Amino acid sequence: MHLFFYGVLLGQVAQGPVRDLLVGLGSGRTATTGGRLYAVPDPRGWYPVLVPGEGRVRGMVHAAGAVDLAALDRFEGVDPADAAAGEYRRKEVAVCCEGGEALRALAYLYNRPVTPELVAIPHGDFARWLRETGASVFAGG
Repeated sequence: MHLFFYGVLLGQVAQGPVRDLLVGLGSGRTATTGGRLYAVPDPRGWYPVLVPGEGRVRGMVHAAGAVDLAALDRFEGVDPADAAAGEYRRKEVAVCCEGGEALRALAYLYNRPVTPELVAIPHGDFARWLRETGASVFAGG
């Protein structure tokens, strides 16, 4: 099983207690998946959401290793009893690794409508957007 991360769970982005969620994660490779990326403002920092559709989103694909998937689901607001109720849903997506290898991986997709307070990230790279804007990243809590 593989996981595709594109935001606060990226090793280069993860802060504070979010880093603890990555314990047990297998090695990662740069990859992209289809969709649009938006930044969500939160008093505790910005975080991205992936909306399926046109465009490319840049992130990392990892072997799931011994990562605690239930803990990731809780962090991402996945409701295991009702897939439509959580902020995100975990779904398998097609990813393309740097070098061209195609894989299937689980990703957290936004489960809400896109609203005006969401900020589009046209280039699809949250880490780059953080550098470009100087925005603070969501660190959990």
